Amino acid sequence: LLLALDDATGKLHPLPERALDFAIVGALLMELAFLNKIDTDDKELTILDRSPCGDPLLDEMLGLLPADQDTLPIHQAICMTRVQAPEFQEKLFQDLIGQGILKQEKHRFLWVLADRRYPVIDGSEENEVKARIREVALSDAIPDPKDVVIICLMNACDLAPYIFSPEELERARPRLEAVAKMDFIGQALARAIQQIQNAILESISYMGM
Repeated sequence: LLLALDDATGKLHPLPERALDFAIVGALLMELAFLNKIDTDDKELTILDRSPCGDPLLDEMLGLLPADQDTLPIHQAICMTRVQAPEFQEKLFQDLIGQGILKQEKHRFLWVLADRRYPVIDGSEENEVKARIREVALSDAIPDPKDVVIICLMNACDLAPYIFSPEELERARPRLEAVAKMDFIGQALARAIQQIQNAILESISYMGM
């Protein structure tokens, strides 16, 4: 979420359609995997442990997975939980505000509509993440599993241009794509977003006929 924010405006960067929704639920699923609540292979997600995690957001995410299915396609798990993403996003923003990382401002447009922005107060967390991503992408450093996850989410949201210069990105892109393939949830996430983009382009083409 921090990478998706424009530090200069406090607003979200322009992202592919619904990409951030998918990235948020994908991130929560990946956190559940780190806690050994779920496991994945290249196609399926298996629920290993339904007991509470102790984190309200992760417990809510775990509760959204089918109670009568221990195994389901990863793509299905991502799509069926995406409906809660706006609520998850708001809770994550409030958590970042509570930690003193962001603040919330409301701006008026034409004196009527409120436009919420989240300026960064403490950028150390975001800068550390960016530094780790850059080290992985621009060197042969072995990525930490959580860095693999962040790179998967970054690629899915097309955020690399906001982290690398054009010259750096040209050099880093093959490495970023290789690292992103290390995570099965990240791959399913990218496919889901691509399918939405394709559907939008098809609809635009149809309307233009």
